Amino acid sequence: MEIKIHRGLDQIGGCITEIWTDSSRVFIDFGQNLPSNGKTVTPEEDALMVADIIRNNEKEHQAVFYTHAHEDHVGLFRYTPLEQYIGEGSKELLLIKYRTLLDGDKMAIDERHQLQEPSKEKEELLEKNYRTTKGLIDKLKAFKTWKRTALKESPCPITIGDIRVTPFFTCHSIYDAHMFLVEADGKRIWHTGDYRLHGYMSKGLFPMLRRYATNIDVLITEGTMLGRKDKCIHECEVSRKMASVMQAFKYVFVLASATDIERLASIKVAAENAKKPLCILSLFMKRTMEFFTERESSLSRGLFSFAPLFYTDKLYGKLKHRGFTMVVGTSQVDRVKKLLDSLPQEETLLIYSTWDGYYKNAEQIKANSKYKEFREMFYNAVDIHTSGHADKATIRKVIETVRPKEVICIHKEASATL
Repeated sequence: MEIKIHRGLDQIGGCITEIWTDSSRVFIDFGQNLPSNGKTVTPEEDALMVADIIRNNEKEHQAVFYTHAHEDHVGLFRYTPLEQYIGEGSKELLLIKYRTLLDGDKMAIDERHQLQEPSKEKEELLEKNYRTTKGLIDKLKAFKTWKRTALKESPCPITIGDIRVTPFFTCHSIYDAHMFLVEADGKRIWHTGDYRLHGYMSKGLFPMLRRYATNIDVLITEGTMLGRKDKCIHECEVSRKMASVMQAFKYVFVLASATDIERLASIKVAAENAKKPLCILSLFMKRTMEFFTERESSLSRGLFSFAPLFYTDKLYGKLKHRGFTMVVGTSQVDRVKKLLDSLPQEETLLIYSTWDGYYKNAEQIKANSKYKEFREMFYNAVDIHTSGHADKATIRKVIETVRPKEVICIHKEASATL
């Protein structure tokens, strides 16, 4: 069994790992490069790169496995002609995302049709976007999936020729992330994907490693935090800090990811403790919260049960009187600005709950200035966040627990070391 890291040894995200035998091969992740991480490429260059990788070293049996639904791990699925596998929850999360985009495309097309003097060029572009999004949904529907294994049950391996791939649930800053045990030719490889120890769903990490990650020849682990000095606090502490500052302001906006079930839970609990109604603006967030509630509410004793108010102008008077906690994303900047203009700035706060590099790092700002622009709309702003990735101590503990013959560190900056 052989291994080739196509991308990830010297960059965060954009990961592509190939593992093969004489007759079979699997890829783990076909990720898109993150802004300012790795070479900037066009969609056409991405498509050519994927085609070149797949064309080289072809085998009789081959497939792609995705660790989770972040774009820097799954983003190149559109160019991949092979059979593709992903967790059941991750597939549904991606379908929710693209169906929401499709609804937006449809709405934009309908609005253009109603114009007295519609632009033919603009309409053609909208129609093209609609067809592209619909094609991605159709491709996603063809993905094969596995179900997350219940506690105390052993996960079932998936066989690709003479390679066995077994998925193991792990905690990350997105719902339904997995590690993989890859077995062939009497060898065992453990691929961690992205993981952490400081989330609500991370308690099983080391018991799982001790039970299943045994006699490992090669450990492929992520190393995002190896080159960073960020301090990782538990999600419980994130929630406690949020509740504390929420009590000092009447109107609280929280910038956070719609796909991070644990961060959404931290915000929900903080809002409850601060006695503020939880609100959202985004249809995508509404749909992800409904999905999380349906799948995880009973298993989590209600921690992952969400029932936010979906904000409309009709609620403005009631919420202005009572106050609120509103979870938002950078894509809602115009709606947030409109609401901000009607609120007293001294009573309004932004809790910035994502990586601060997006607004502090010059390269990140150049690649995507939305985070900086969003934060600067607020007179009062505070950072309350913890990473979705394992810190250096956790990575070392994983290596000590697995005791592999060899360690390969990916998803890291070029200069980062253990």
